Formats: sequence, C-alpha cells, structure tokens
Amino acid sequence: MASAEDTTLDLVGMVYDAALDQHKWPSFLDAFARAVGGCSSILRSADYKTGKASFVASVGYDPAWQSAYCNHFIKLDYLTPALNKFKLGEVRSSDQVFSLSEQRKTEMFNDYFIPQDKVHALGTLLTKDDSHTLLFSAQRGKRAGAFGETEARLMGILAPHVARAVQVQRKIGRVTVEKEWALGALDQLRMGVILTNSCGAALFVNHAAEQLLTSANGINTRQGKLALSSVAETVLFYKLITDAAQGAPGSSRGGDMRIALTNGELLHCMVMPIPLELSARWDISLASGCVAVFLSKPSSLQLPPRRLAELYGLTPAEARLAAKLAALRNVEQAADELCITAHTARSQLKSIFAKTGAQSQSGLMMLLATSTLAHCRDDTKQSEDK
Repeated sequence: MASAEDTTLDLVGMVYDAALDQHKWPSFLDAFARAVGGCSSILRSADYKTGKASFVASVGYDPAWQSAYCNHFIKLDYLTPALNKFKLGEVRSSDQVFSLSEQRKTEMFNDYFIPQDKVHALGTLLTKDDSHTLLFSAQRGKRAGAFGETEARLMGILAPHVARAVQVQRKIGRVTVEKEWALGALDQLRMGVILTNSCGAALFVNHAAEQLLTSANGINTRQGKLALSSVAETVLFYKLITDAAQGAPGSSRGGDMRIALTNGELLHCMVMPIPLELSARWDISLASGCVAVFLSKPSSLQLPPRRLAELYGLTPAEARLAAKLAALRNVEQAADELCITAHTARSQLKSIFAKTGAQSQSGLMMLLATSTLAHCRDDTKQSEDK
C-alpha cells in the first residue's frame, strides 16, 4: 500500500506531466479526487466581472452541468468569490466558509450542488487578478461528509505546483501559436526557405522551396536529405551547411553559392545559422546545429529601398544596402554592386542592425525576408528606388 508521501510525489509528477501535455490534466485530477475521497475535481478559470468561465479540465462533471455553470450559475456562485478573501494557495472547505444552513438558502446550492450530489467542496485559488480567478477544487457527496485537514494539507502542497504547471502550459501554448504563425508567414514568401540540421534533413520547407524540390530542378531530396544536381555543387552546399551549423546561432558563418538549373538559369542559395532568438522562440532544437537555406532566382525578391527607409528609418545608402542583402547578396557582393568599399558597407550594416533591432546578418535576413514588403508579388518596376 502506497504511503502518503509516495502518493504526494506521484501527484506532483502527474502535475508536471500535464504541464507538457494538457490532455493529462484529467488523469491528475482523477488521481487527486481519489486521494482525497472526492467524487469530482476541477480546474476552472472564471471572470466574475464579465460573467465568463471555462473549465481547463475536470473529472466527475457532466458536460451539461459545466455548460450550465458557464451560462448561468457563474452569476450565482458564492464560494469561488469568497476565496478571494484568502491568500493564493490557501485551502478552504465550503463548510469553513459558509455553514450548510447559509448555503441552503441559495439558488446555486439547491439547483446546482444538490442535484449533482456535490454538497461539500475543497478549494483554493491558484491565480486571482481583479475579478479573474483560476480555481482548483474537489467535491464530495452528502454521505461522504466534509473534507478534513488531511485532504486540505494535500491540496495545499499541490497548489503551487499546479499553478506553476498551468503557467508553463500557457507559455508553451503561446510559443506554439507564435511558431505556427511565423512558419505560416515564411510559407507565403516568394523566396524559398528551408530550415535544416547539419545533416541536411529538412525540418521545415516553405511553399516556394517545396515547388523547387518537387520539380527536382537544381535541388531535390535523396534519402531524406537535400542534394543538388551535381556532385561538386552538393559538396560545396554541404560545406556551407556544416560551416553554418558549427557557427554560433546568429553569427556570420555559412555563405552563398549559385545553383545551375536545367534551363540555364541560376538559383542563388544563401546558407546561414538560424538566429538564436528565432530558435528559442520557435523551439527548434540546436543539438546538431540548425541552418536556414534561402533560395531565390536573381531579382525574384527586390525590396524597394525607399520603402525600407520609411519602414525602418534607414538612410538612403543604408536602405540600398539592405535591399541588396535582401536579394541574397553578401556584404562584399552588395558593396561591389553599389560601388562602395566593403569597409563602408560593414559600417552601414552596423547602423542597419541598430535601427532594425537585428543582431546579425542572418537575423536581418530573416527580418527582411518576412517583412510585409517581401510578401508583395507585384513585379512592377521600382525605377525610382534604384
């Protein structure tokens, strides 16, 4: 038979399992309800000012009763608002807060708790902000009697862990949404974008790059890894990937090359380490190094310098350099095409970093590639911006 300490440790472990997988909250709540002799248990978020509520998770509750609470009984709830008088994580039973005679005078007790045989409750607020609360509670039927000190002590031990787990879960949720949004934005670009590891296995391929891979024109996949049409090009390509993967995220490691297409055209390829802030936010593993591969036909992505200057507060010279870099030019190539020295170009690049917030050339590349201007599919000539 498990000891009280073993039971507590098992429950704490289940809490953090649920933090990483929200579908495991019911398993934790069920185990907790059994540990305290309850017939049900809930995690419920509510805003009593707006009259809105949602069940994060529950066990032992009929969905119809949950809906009834959210649509009607939230306005009649006398127990949860009463917990606002106590500190976060402080556990109270319904019998401590209100006597049974007081509760019997309320509509909620008679029309919500009694029909479900949940006349005894044990609860604590995990968060409270003005009128918004997150409640962790368990319920018992009339025959089981009121909750005691032992059950309250167990809930008190678990409360801070549950609160922390919910915060972790919400943070993961926000990161996931941001990651999906950001990858979705990359998917809309005319430029091909492939995120890959040091072995050349694609982690993400946007729509433009997928078309290139499907046509097998210049670049394709072989046995799950990226490959170019010729052996020599493939060797150079993987040299750039290895170099970028070994560099610190956001560094200037990597490089660019031209890929020959079957129709005689050239595909410009630039390989860069994924910026550190991008990998951290999107939860992309850096265990073996992650690299961004940008693919573009010459002049396929031309960002107007004037618009770049307006958007980021750049000088005309800085805007022209940024436009060249966005078109997959490296600093030396951009300087040569702009008829300036590499030293001048690097000086302007530092100013561009400061004004755009980018911390590296790869970070700037990501910023420009995903800007609203990069989504423009209008091929009209921007002669005034040259």
